[in-house]
Amino acid sequence: MKPTRWLRALLAAMLAIGATVAVGGLAPASAHTWTGRTWTVQVGSESSNHLIQGMNYGPSDIWIDVGDTVHWKAASMEPHTVSFIDAAHPLGDFFPGTPSFGYMSTRTWQHTISKPGQFRNSGIMATMPIDLLPAPNYTSYSLKFTGVGTYTYYCYVHGAMMKGTVHVRAAGTPYPHSQRWYNARATLERALVLLDGRLLRLKERLLATNHHVFVGAADDTALVMAFTRPHVTVHVGQTVTFDWGRNGFPVPHTVTFGPDPANPLAPVGDPQHYSHGTLSSGVLIAPTSTFKVTFTKAGTYHYRCLIHDGMGMVGSVTVVR
Repeated sequence: MKPTRWLRALLAAMLAIGATVAVGGLAPASAHTWTGRTWTVQVGSESSNHLIQGMNYGPSDIWIDVGDTVHWKAASMEPHTVSFIDAAHPLGDFFPGTPSFGYMSTRTWQHTISKPGQFRNSGIMATMPIDLLPAPNYTSYSLKFTGVGTYTYYCYVHGAMMKGTVHVRAAGTPYPHSQRWYNARATLERALVLLDGRLLRLKERLLATNHHVFVGAADDTALVMAFTRPHVTVHVGQTVTFDWGRNGFPVPHTVTFGPDPANPLAPVGDPQHYSHGTLSSGVLIAPTSTFKVTFTKAGTYHYRCLIHDGMGMVGSVTVVR
């Protein structure tokens, strides 16, 4: 069984147990005595060093009553959205310049939602600004649910693989779980997502060499925001291949040497004869993309991903004679 499939099976089993058995005193809540309650859901997850980013809502499912509010909180540097989509605002490529980017990155003005199928969008949510994405950058988003139904939402940045559901029942219906129970479930989901990311990085380390550096890694659960191997040594005249090939999910990255380019989206410089100055791959997102750099002068050359350097996605190439 593949590691990701194994993790999903483990998660399903543990959550099934948690739904029927009190875990450390976190038993499901009994009937409530008031309406208009606010529930909290985490948006995204990350490791303490920010190198592993999770594509998940914590928890992914929540059961509330009519009149209740869900408050989503950004929990990662990686940008996400909370998006209740409709036919006019479907999932698609989340990238500046695409026709759909405008509605995907913009917060809608409504504070309530009354039935499934209504379009509502949080706009870009993250714990830090993203240079290549437009402001404002939100850290929270709230919606009050005024109608019964099953409300499914997605992240426009990461598509159908990052999905959450709000199950809304009639006012006065007993709550099946407490906020404390949801927090425990979110903690479990986060742990499994981060484990998946660490397994992805371990696989990269087994394949990377001084001449072959992997640019991040991703599957349908986790993102590795790091170069593997980030610090390499080669000889003058040799080439380093920067490889996006471990990204099963098309994540945008750059490999950029020297000062910031005027246009961070576009390639700059001559990668076949590099000795100084700005050199950049531009933003590449295809899983099969590579950027090959041949070094013609001894020295140490520092590089970074212009999108994710704030998460520690940096490296260096030392060139010797």
